[in-house]
Amino acid sequence: MSLIKSFAILALVALAAGSVQKSKPMKKFQPEVAPQISVREACGDQYATGTGGSIISPNYPNGYANGESCGWFLTAENGNKIAVVVHDLQTEAGYDVLTILDGITGESPVLLELSGEASNLAVLSTQPSIFVGFTTDSSINAPGFNCSWSQVNPQDSLELFGL
Repeated sequence: MSLIKSFAILALVALAAGSVQKSKPMKKFQPEVAPQISVREACGDQYATGTGGSIISPNYPNGYANGESCGWFLTAENGNKIAVVVHDLQTEAGYDVLTILDGITGESPVLLELSGEASNLAVLSTQPSIFVGFTTDSSINAPGFNCSWSQVNPQDSLELFGL
C-alpha cells in the first residue's frame, strides 16, 4: 500500500469514528507575499524552509483569540514532500478551522480541513511546499492546535512520523 493511500485511510478512519468534523465550506485562502517571520506562535503569514518544525496556534493550549487568520508557508529541502501530524486539535466545531493546502497558493487543492476535535492525524503533500491556515470566527474560543511537520522522502514509511 502506498504512503499516500495509508494517509487517506487514516483520515477516513478518524472521520468514521466521529473524532473529526468536516467544516462548512470556507473561503479560499489568498496568501500574499510577506517577509520571513520566525515566531511561529503569532498569526500572520509565516515562512519556513527546512527539515521540520512545529505549527502551534496562538496561545495554545490556553485558547486562541477571536478573529484570527494565521498562515504558515512550509517548504521541504531537496524536493522532498512534507508530512504534517496533527497531535491535538480542539476548535469550535464548524467555525474555527485548520486547513492544509497541497501547495502555497489559494488555488492549491485542500489536503485536510479540520474543525472540532482531532488527534494523531497525519497528511502527506504531493509536492515540496504546502500552506497551513487557521481561521477563527468572532465568538467561542477553544485550546487550539499543536502540529508538527517534517520533510519526507515519499518512499519512507509511516514509522517516520511515529504512526
